[in-house]
Amino acid sequence: MQPTQKSRAADLQCSTCKNEMRDNKLKINPPLYLVGKKIFCWSCEEKMPAIALLASNVDAAEDEICILSDIQELPKDVYLFVKNRVPSFKMKYSKMAGHKYLGNTCPKCGFLSGEFFLHAEPGSPFFPMDDNDAKSLYIGNVQKCSHGLGID
Repeated sequence: MQPTQKSRAADLQCSTCKNEMRDNKLKINPPLYLVGKKIFCWSCEEKMPAIALLASNVDAAEDEICILSDIQELPKDVYLFVKNRVPSFKMKYSKMAGHKYLGNTCPKCGFLSGEFFLHAEPGSPFFPMDDNDAKSLYIGNVQKCSHGLGID
């Protein structure tokens, strides 16, 4: 089963249930996963980290696994957790999207690897087509507890 793409851009509907997202925010319940792999930057061709957030418990998604994209806001503790592990995941303006979102940028040249390239095309880094593609991803559980955040 392929994960469903979820977005937080203005005036979008949930791709699963077609309900409008109130205040353009998704209600995401634990667990939340950090998924990643190394890719090549389109601009300078250096290897760079690319990550995505995967949610298995999103209100109104009816048990669909969702890969979050076009993220314009994260809870501070989740943002700091991700930022501490992948400093190149940052808010950046996308000409294609026409707005800023949290995205994967090259640590060497600052190029933003777009959401479409990373998520939408079959065979793209976060749209694996077979077991070998899926095995190339690393995944960790973003946890929140009384001691802060951790990853399994």
